[in-house]
Amino acid sequence: MDIIELLSLAAGIMFTPISDEVILLSSLGIWAADGVNPYGVWLASWGTVFVAFLWFYVVGMFFRSIPLFNKWMSTKWLNKAERMLSRYGFWAVMVSFFVPGIRHPIHYVAGIMRMPLRKYVTATLIASSIYTGIWTGLVYTFDEKVGVEFVVGILLDELPLVLTIVVLVVGFIVLRWRRKVHKEELIEKTPGF
Repeated sequence: MDIIELLSLAAGIMFTPISDEVILLSSLGIWAADGVNPYGVWLASWGTVFVAFLWFYVVGMFFRSIPLFNKWMSTKWLNKAERMLSRYGFWAVMVSFFVPGIRHPIHYVAGIMRMPLRKYVTATLIASSIYTGIWTGLVYTFDEKVGVEFVVGILLDELPLVLTIVVLVVGFIVLRWRRKVHKEELIEKTPGF
């Protein structure tokens, strides 16, 4: 584990649309396979994730300083959001680490609404510690019981089979979704419903 790997982890979280779990788990898996001390990995990934999420807060604060952005947001909406943030902001930031899909937006909103820095930093520090600790523990336990190299080897050896299964599963899900949407459209168009 070197500084370049930590910077790529932070950049992946900050700038790519890939899930944070995928980025973090791939880094943790590499470090586990290399035999890096799990406590060192946890501390390094904790610091990296913490700094990456501070980035979202800073970007939110930047957008709040743009005059056009301020005109776009209504005063009524801002006042309601600031009240909710002052009441639930600490817990919202902490819980957001464990709910994909709202993780980044909550941190942007905390910056836009100018959540007090001390409160934000405390919540992010605690939650990122727990988040990275859980994933580090799971990856290292998995590596100890099964072996990350074993699983990666199987995936690489059987890549055509794995890709075929993934395509079939995704195709099946899309097909069922399209049928459901089509059925709902027919029900809406049918008179009497």
